[in-house]
Amino acid sequence: MNNKVKKKIKENGYVVGCFQGFHSASVVEMVGYSGFDFVVIDNEHGPLSWGEVEEMIRAAELAGTMPFVRVAYDASDIQKALDRGAYGIHVPMVNTKEQAIEIVQRAKFPPAGRRGTAYSCRAALYGVHGGAGYLKQANDEILVAVHIETPEAVDNIEAIMTVEGIDVCYIGPTDLSVTMGYASEGPSHPEVQKAMNRVLESGKKHGVAVGTQVGNAQGVTQQMDWGARYVGVGITPMLYSAFKDAANAGKR
Repeated sequence: MNNKVKKKIKENGYVVGCFQGFHSASVVEMVGYSGFDFVVIDNEHGPLSWGEVEEMIRAAELAGTMPFVRVAYDASDIQKALDRGAYGIHVPMVNTKEQAIEIVQRAKFPPAGRRGTAYSCRAALYGVHGGAGYLKQANDEILVAVHIETPEAVDNIEAIMTVEGIDVCYIGPTDLSVTMGYASEGPSHPEVQKAMNRVLESGKKHGVAVGTQVGNAQGVTQQMDWGARYVGVGITPMLYSAFKDAANAGKR
């Protein structure tokens, strides 16, 4: 296991990936073959079974892109995603340092954490790759991204950034604007922008990559120019845009 995305952001590089919340291993392959650095299989909002998640992880590996999973709110989801071979996790609605510590504990094997050990799982090649070497490699290579999506999280960002084992603080701009009370204006509201800038500055201070979500190629460029080194593109808005462009082009 060599996590190219984690290596790149540790070296102050930039990465871009897709968030996919519907079941399709074929689309995951297309994401990889298109050159995206990673795919986040969205099991928070997506109606996916764990068997479907595992199938999509395999497809990502086949296509040469890093498979990450956005987990839901069940504490066991981190274990399930990683045992199936995910190279990283995205955890929504992380509001405190204590929550961030708990996430790292669940993602890392002892002594760094308390993830349960099973060499019979897919991540350990069903027992072919087990033992101390596997445990160390998993601890070193698994990427941990926590989502900053509430005013509470922004207020606690300095403490969250200090948690060892957090690789990315990922701003969810839609959730942040809604929880701040600016659903109508959205992420462009000045107060939301101010909160995002606060997270970005904290990331620079603590050497933690800051990421965020966009809906198109222009957004990727804009957010990287802003300072985000880890950008996720929603696959649904990209598909809708392409569909509408083609449909409208045929109207006479």
